[in-house]
Formats: sequence, structure tokens, C-alpha cells
Amino acid sequence: MFYPYSKELQDAARLFIKGNFSLWLNKLIPLNNENKCEPCDEQGNDKKKGKVVQYYESKYNELKTNGTLRKMLAEKHESQEQYCAILKKADYEIINFKAELKSPLITGIGQPHPNEVGMVFDHTMGIPYIPASSVKGIVRFAHMLELIESDNLSDYTDSNKDGEYIIESNLKTLIPAIFGGDADEEKKGKKKTKKLKGKVIFLDAYPNKVSDLHVDIMNPHYGDYYSDEKGETPPADYLDPTPIKFLTVKPGTVFTFKALVSKNSDFLLKPLKTAFQKALEDEGVGAKTAVGYGRFEIQSDANKADNFSAGEQDKVAVPKAHTPVEKMLKNLDSLNNTEIGRILGEIVNNMEKELKTVEDKAVIAKAIKEKLETKAFKKLDRKKDRYLSKLIEHSNMPND
Repeated sequence: MFYPYSKELQDAARLFIKGNFSLWLNKLIPLNNENKCEPCDEQGNDKKKGKVVQYYESKYNELKTNGTLRKMLAEKHESQEQYCAILKKADYEIINFKAELKSPLITGIGQPHPNEVGMVFDHTMGIPYIPASSVKGIVRFAHMLELIESDNLSDYTDSNKDGEYIIESNLKTLIPAIFGGDADEEKKGKKKTKKLKGKVIFLDAYPNKVSDLHVDIMNPHYGDYYSDEKGETPPADYLDPTPIKFLTVKPGTVFTFKALVSKNSDFLLKPLKTAFQKALEDEGVGAKTAVGYGRFEIQSDANKADNFSAGEQDKVAVPKAHTPVEKMLKNLDSLNNTEIGRILGEIVNNMEKELKTVEDKAVIAKAIKEKLETKAFKKLDRKKDRYLSKLIEHSNMPND
């Protein structure tokens, strides 16, 4: 076994225990000395021996135990929560689905790879995820099926010599409004087509904790029949099957799906949630959905920013969202003598910006007052008096 790179990169590859699995899988695959066109496993066996995918799985299992990876995933969820919170203030409604994978998930099976069966991994973390473009695609497909099954199908369709088809530019379909694209409108009796920007923002879907991979197999029985260009080989049962192993995301993994809808488009919420549910539970996500792959079971679909929480075994992976009051109280819990100036200064300065009611300001003011009166801050009388005076000013807290 060898890495076809310079000595420095070979050394880096062998020490790649705390690195990015996506980078390793796509850039640092070792090759077999005897067959330099094939990836190999740790013993130097090429993929024809059927062991290379297990080698990929074992390498992923080494890398996924990295504590930094769990922290990065937590930060990714937190950044999505913050993004949603910002757009919520800009009059967007948040759609939030937490769904458990009930069958293996294959994402990016068509990605080019020496092992012929690829997979999509997050570029920075190296874990499986579902890109926003894929989420948008499956929801769009499910919405089209809803139109086909609706009682008003004739309102959306036209026909030609090839049969009946849905007019996607018809505004009644809601396709231009949700997903964007061409839209037909009539002005002064003339029909015109214009481009519309979709009113829904889809986000990447990530697992709530670092997911496990599973080695799966497809077993074509008639490879000789399909590869025979002369057509002399019949598809008979005596032909040898050709096992092809590939990586999948293990069932039981919980993903969080998010989308944001402009509040002036509330009429899109119901059809969008319906399409989401149909896509996840009935149609499936990723490849091989026709044979049952990529099916989810929705655990929660409430439109709340704090809709998901971490499991008992991996609480660091999925942070809960907090209201401004909860965030300030959390910062107070970590307050110590060395950080009193910075943290209290931030809280006091943000009270007018973030807290909308007198009651919320009173809660924070009372919590800070109690914190400053504890034994730990007994020697900070000067700072204590300064901050208490600011709190009284900002929150109308009685000076007692």
C-alpha cells in the first residue's frame, strides 16, 4: 500500500487521525502497489477483494470520535439558529422538522470516486449531510405529486401530442412562489412570462450528532449480460453476481431540516409543510428511494427556534436556542471576578436593544443584583454600585 504523493503528504495521510474524512476519502486514498489504478484497504488488498469499503468505514470511525468534530457540529447548528433568528426579525416564518432516519440514506451516490460509488460529505467537517439544493429538490418533487393527486389538477395542466403535463409557470401551482422560476401573468389581456424569486429559503440538513456509517451492498446478477455489446450472453441465473459495497448513513440518525418563509407569504406554509412531510416520509431522500432507502419519520414539526434538543448521550452536539433573557441568564451563570466588566457591560448595553418589555428587564436586573451580592463579589463594591445604578436606569428597578 502507498500514497501516490510526496513524502510529506504521505506522512500527513498516515497521521490523519484527527483530520477531515471528506478530504481523506477524496484526496488521500491509498493505492495498491500491484494495481495502481485501484484503491486498497489497509492490508493492500484492492477493491476486488471486497474489503475497501470496510476500510473506508473503519477510517471514518477513527475520525468521527474527534471531540473537535462534535464541537464544530454544535457550532453549525448554533449558526443556523442564529441565521433563523435574524430572518425571523425580518418577518420570516421558520419551518423546523426533526426527523429520524428509518432506512439507510445514500447521498451523492453519483459523485465521482475511484470506488465508483461516491457519497456527499460536508466540506469542512467531513460528515454526511443533505445539501439545501437536495432538500429543495425533493420538496419540489413532493409538491408536484401533491398537485397531481389534487382535485384541481385540471387547473394546472395542459396537453399536447405527448399527453397531459403540469404548467409549472402557472401561479396557481405555487411552484414559482415557493421555488422560483418562470411565472405567467396577464397584463391588459396579454400573457407574459417573468422570472420570480422563490419566497422560501432552504437550509442544509445536518444530523443532530455525528452520524454513524453503515456498509451496504447491491448485488447485480446479470453483469455479463449487460456488458455484452454483441448480445450473445442471456440473462441467466448461472451468471456470477457482482457484489458492490457502498457507504450509507445508518438508520436511527436524527436530522434537522429547516426552511424559512416570508411572512407576507403565509399561504405557502401549509402546502410547503405538506410537501416536506410527503418528501421525508413517503418519497425518501437521496438515491435508491424506489427500493426504500432514505425514509424518515418526522418527530416534530413545530415552527419553534428551540424545537430540537440534544440527546442524553451527546448533549454538546445540538445546542438549544435561547431567548434574549435566557442567553443573558446563561452568561450570568459563567460570571467570575475576571470577566465581570466585560460580561456585565455587554448585558447592560444590550438590555435596551434586545429586551422589549419592562418585565424582561426586571428579571435580568434582579438576577444581576443577586449575583453581585454573593460572597464571590463581596470585594467589588465600586463596580457593583456602578452597574446597579445602570440597571436601575435601564429597567426601572426600585433602588432598594
